[in-house]
Parts: sequence; structure tokens; C-alpha cells
Amino acid sequence: MSIADKQETNALNTLRGQHPWPDVSGVRPWDYTLGGGGRELVDALIQKHNPKVFLEIGCFLCSSSKRWLKQSSTMTVLGVDPWDDSLIEQCNRYVGRPKLTREYPDLEVQKQFARDIKEQSPFRTALANIAEYKNRFIPVRGTSPDMLYKIHDAGVVPDIVYIDADKKIDDLEIAHQLWPNALITGDDWHWSRTKGYPMRQVVYAFAEKYGFEVEASWATWILKR
Repeated sequence: MSIADKQETNALNTLRGQHPWPDVSGVRPWDYTLGGGGRELVDALIQKHNPKVFLEIGCFLCSSSKRWLKQSSTMTVLGVDPWDDSLIEQCNRYVGRPKLTREYPDLEVQKQFARDIKEQSPFRTALANIAEYKNRFIPVRGTSPDMLYKIHDAGVVPDIVYIDADKKIDDLEIAHQLWPNALITGDDWHWSRTKGYPMRQVVYAFAEKYGFEVEASWATWILKR
């Protein structure tokens, strides 16, 4: 193992120690995603660049994290999310609505989904969903951009940063400042037509400022040099 590889391993182990997994034995997983399509772009990015570290900002129930982990048997995913109680009320609102109904047509199953999020906690439910990848997923519980600085301070350098959080430019700016060579991609490209597609505005402004090109498909976008 090279010196650089040893340093990377030590940095990831430092982060693991700071952000341990909870006990998820007996916790019911729910493989439910809010993603709006186009994630094949990210799959292709992983397969092409074979990243060692993938940083996901905004994980919800970790269904997208599971998808990324399936693309590579050697990649470690860092998941940044507060996994706080606000997700309980959020999931309650999904019951009976079209997207959750498409996933789980039985209304009683939808209600069980909402109950489990509350009783098991969003955090434990999310990690139960990716328990098979425990050795390659580090749950950095907290909000961005604060946690981005902590990841940087631990000495971890992500190869890809995926942003699925607040529709603000802060995550983009700080991720690029901390890791200028990282590939940046994300979700929410077609979120909220009535608000003028705020994520598109953020991404285009950032791309113009730093000389990137934008590729987008459905909800997914990628910044290309």
C-alpha cells in the first residue's frame, strides 16, 4: 500500500470513529427514494472514474446511497444528513400521495412505513436499508456545510460530490473550495417549476462563474470541465 493510500485509509478510519453506526438489528428497512430520475448519469460517472470516496449530501433513507455502492465494490460513501425528527412529519405527509402510492399501493403498507420511520427513527431506518454495506458507508450525521469542513479536517478527499440538499449555492461553493478536483453532481434539476427551478439557477450560476459545462437528465445534473 502506498503512502497516499495509507493516509486515505487512516483518514476514513478517523471519520468512522467519529461517526459510528447505531445498532440496526431488528430494524425494518424501507428502500424508498425521492429521486426524480436521471441517476444513470451518476452510475456512468462512477463506472468511468472508479472513485475511492463518494460524498453524498442529503441521504434521506439511503436508497440512492445503496445505488451508488452497487456501482463499485471498492468505493466508500460518506453520507451527510441530519436524519432528524423533521423526517418523521415529512414521511407522514407522503401517505396517500401519488409517489408513495406508486411504490406501495396498499394504504396499510404506507401507514406502516410512516410508523416505522417514527418508531425506529429516521437514522436507524436509513442505515438498516444499507446494512449490507456497513463497511463502506460512513454516516456523517449533521448538516452541510458544517459537516463538509469536518470531513475536510479529517483529511478525507472525495472524488465525487453528489448534492441533494437545500437548493442553495453554499454546498457547491464550499465543496469546490475544499476539494477543487472533485467531480460535482446532484439532484433536484426539475424541482419546483413554480419557483423557477431554483437548483437550475444555482447550478448555472456556479458553472458560469467557474467555467463548467452542465449536463442534465430528468432530476440529475453533472458539472463537466
